[in-house]
Amino acid sequence: MKLVCISDTHSLHHRIPDIPDGDVLIHAGDCLGQGTLENIEELNEWLGTLPHRYKIVIAGNHDWAFQE
Repeated sequence: MKLVCISDTHSLHHRIPDIPDGDVLIHAGDCLGQGTLENIEELNEWLGTLPHRYKIVIAGNHDWAFQE
């Protein structure tokens, strides 16, 4: 099993040129910028385009929108 871990993209995930292939993608915090519902929807759409079978998103201190 191959794990791929990224973090601290602050809603700039679309600027990452190449994410390695793997079985699991882990976003280990601070995935959102301003923490709006729109940021979450954009992140979800982007995650859906990636080939990893499983995606795990761990909320960081900038990701307060996940609490609402």
